[in-house]
Amino acid sequence: MNHPPTEKITVGAVDVWALLDMIPPPYTTGDFFPSVPPDAWRPYRREVLDQDGKLQLYYGCFAIRSQGKLILVDTGMGPGPHPDRGNVCGHLTGRMKREGLAPEDVDFVVHTHLHPDHVGWNVTAQGEPTFPKARYLAPREDWEHFNRPEIRGEAPQVDRCVRPLEGLGVLDLVDGESAITGEVMAVPTPGHTPGHQNILINSQGRKGVVVGDLIQSLVQVMEPEWYSRADVDPHVAMASRLAMMKRIEGEGMVMAAGHFPTGAHFGRILRAEGRRYWQVERP
Repeated sequence: MNHPPTEKITVGAVDVWALLDMIPPPYTTGDFFPSVPPDAWRPYRREVLDQDGKLQLYYGCFAIRSQGKLILVDTGMGPGPHPDRGNVCGHLTGRMKREGLAPEDVDFVVHTHLHPDHVGWNVTAQGEPTFPKARYLAPREDWEHFNRPEIRGEAPQVDRCVRPLEGLGVLDLVDGESAITGEVMAVPTPGHTPGHQNILINSQGRKGVVVGDLIQSLVQVMEPEWYSRADVDPHVAMASRLAMMKRIEGEGMVMAAGHFPTGAHFGRILRAEGRRYWQVERP
C-alpha cells in the first residue's frame, strides 16, 4: 500500500490523527445499499463512486491525544492477509509508527462497535494485547449481542479479537455516556449495531466527533436516510444518524469518518441551496 499523507487536526487542545489500516475491494452500490435504486446514484457518481461506478470504502482508525492520554479509536481489520477482502493486508501499526505513535504509548483503545474491520488489531498472533498498556473499552450492548448463541457463529472476529481481551483482564464494558478524559467522551448512537457509539471531543470551546459507522459513506452526508446492508436495525441507525448530523451542524463540530477517502477523513457538514455537503477540514 502506498503511504498516505499525514492527516492530523487539532480540536482545541486535542490532537487527532487519521490512521488508514487498509483499502478493501470496492462494493457494487446495490450490494452495499440494497434498498437504493441505481438511478438515485446519478447526482453522486462523480463525487462518490469510482470510475467503474463502484463504492470504495476505506478502513480507517483514529488516534486522539488528550490531557496526556493517547486514545486509539478502533483497530481496523488486522494484519491479514484477509481472504474475504481480496487478500489485502492491514497496516495500522506501521502507519502509527510513521506518525511517531507506538503501540505501547496507547492508554485506551475505544471501539465504536465490534464489527471485524474495527477490532482486527486488538491482539497479536501470540494472543497478547497489541497495545500492551491499554485498557480496551467496548460497548456492553455489542458484547451481549455478539455473544448471543444465534449470532456468535456469524461473528468470528469477537472470538478472535475481543474475547481474548477478557481473559487477559484488559477489557472494560461501557454503558451509556462514558468519559474517557475530561475532553473525550463516548456516547451511544445505536442502530448499526445495538451498542454502536460515537466519540465526542470538547476542548477549549471546540468540538469534534468520531462517527464510526454511523456514517459509512460520503453519500450519507447528502442522503442520511440511506442505510447499508451492515445496519442491524436500519431505522434506529437512521434516527441516530439524523440526530447526530443535526448536532454536528448545530454545534459546528468537525467530523472524523474512518470509511471516507484518504484526504477527506476530517470535515464539516455544511448546507447550501437546500442540501448538505461535505467540506474537508484542513490542518
